[in-house]
Amino acid sequence: MKEGSMSYRVLALLTAALVCPTFASGACTKDTVPLSLPIQRLDERLQDLTRETGCFIQVDSATLGNLKAPALSGALTIQQALRQSLKGSRLKSRFVKDHWQITSTRRVDDHPIHDSFIQPW
Repeated sequence: MKEGSMSYRVLALLTAALVCPTFASGACTKDTVPLSLPIQRLDERLQDLTRETGCFIQVDSATLGNLKAPALSGALTIQQALRQSLKGSRLKSRFVKDHWQITSTRRVDDHPIHDSFIQPW
């Protein structure tokens, strides 16, 4: 098997893990977990948090775009880690039934250009 096709297969599996409604095998812990994560793409961060905490995180990968997550260090709960990871991204996290869900805080009527620039002609 070629090395390039293997990396595409791994990427496809990681993407499917973020989008598909599957659940982590471990129990989702509400306790603090020692974390030491570098600045990284937000999709990678969510995968790392799922692995470290056992919590499934549901997210539409299209909402993540090319967002980056800041470095994290210390003993944090999943809620604290998500809050810090999403800070400034216009995304929010919430616990729904038995998993975490990441959604956009952008409203449908948000305009990409600030309202003060729109002239009432």
